[in-house]
Amino acid sequence: MIDSQPDIILTIDTGTSQSKVFWKRWSQGNTELLLMGSEFLEISPDDLIDTGLSGGRPENDAFIELFNGRIYVLGMKAQQMRGKVPPGLSKYEFAAYKALAIIGAIAETANLPEQFTIALSALLPYKEYQDRKAFHDLLEHNLAGFNFRGRRYFVSPLVLEVKPEGAGLAQSRRNDAPQSFNQKNILVTMIGQRDASLLPFKQGTPQSGHGIRLGFEQLIDAIVARASLNLDAKDAGRLTEYIFEAQQNSKRLDRIARMVVTEAEVDRKVDQLQDAIAQSRNRYLRDLFDWMKSMLGQDLYEFDEVIASGGTALYFKDELEDFFAQYDLEVSWAMNLQDQIHRSLTTTIDPVLACRVSDAFGVFKLLGGKVSRLAEGLANASWSGTTTR
Repeated sequence: MIDSQPDIILTIDTGTSQSKVFWKRWSQGNTELLLMGSEFLEISPDDLIDTGLSGGRPENDAFIELFNGRIYVLGMKAQQMRGKVPPGLSKYEFAAYKALAIIGAIAETANLPEQFTIALSALLPYKEYQDRKAFHDLLEHNLAGFNFRGRRYFVSPLVLEVKPEGAGLAQSRRNDAPQSFNQKNILVTMIGQRDASLLPFKQGTPQSGHGIRLGFEQLIDAIVARASLNLDAKDAGRLTEYIFEAQQNSKRLDRIARMVVTEAEVDRKVDQLQDAIAQSRNRYLRDLFDWMKSMLGQDLYEFDEVIASGGTALYFKDELEDFFAQYDLEVSWAMNLQDQIHRSLTTTIDPVLACRVSDAFGVFKLLGGKVSRLAEGLANASWSGTTTR
């Protein structure tokens, strides 16, 4: 049981394309959505001084300094700086340092004092969820004292828990209809920028999950190779967005072509891009569905329901629905959570983003309920699969 209320509650999904965060002041205020770019560089103190890095939104111009003196720059500002991607860092270390920067950005945005308390839920892809204790311990250690944009913070986590991707979707489905959830076999499928995760439940009980590095990033790599795209770092950063949008707006392919050829060669390059995308999509889907079948086997015939989310899942929406239809399964897209997101935020977000953040929002709701119960001295209602402080 916690002995005080946290200043801030937040849920962090440190995705590969960008980190997605829901947060609010516990005692007051609206729910906020914060997005931080995926850029992550290590720089020297001299580089930091040279840039005069202090302006702009904190999530865009973020830098942290750790106990050991290492300095990491994150978000949009990192695109313009000299530095290197830190060699040898594991994925859980990247995630922990991103979470640290996010907490610093929120502290600055909310004008918090140097000492404050938080309740935090972090989401990790199932493949990285195996390192949840290492992530938890590294983040907790650095929260005890770090610099964000030159200001020192000392953060006490009253709740610090780690959940696998898909937990928010599953828990929301359980809360909506607990009796139905506990009687059915349900598969939660998350497919994002880098990873795909499968989280099966049998009559309400979580089963062993599965994860693989097979997201939109792998599709993009295949397209780049097939279409012979030689892009600089700035244009490469736009490629994911343009490929995703080209599904609905073919003019985006013209933009990609103009990154690499002269105007006279644009039409030829667009044709090459269309062929590369078609071939890469087919290969990606074959790999994805082969993996699903190998991981789930005959269980595919035993499921009653599939819940899907993630930007890549949405990109392949029709193909995923056709695949699961072979097993007489309908796919739901957590529209109830997306509706709640639109109602909770004071700003409007597009439907694609609402789908991408629905899992994190489900965990954010769960965290708010948990903190309320703990603060009131009621029983801890955390569910299986959670690592808590």
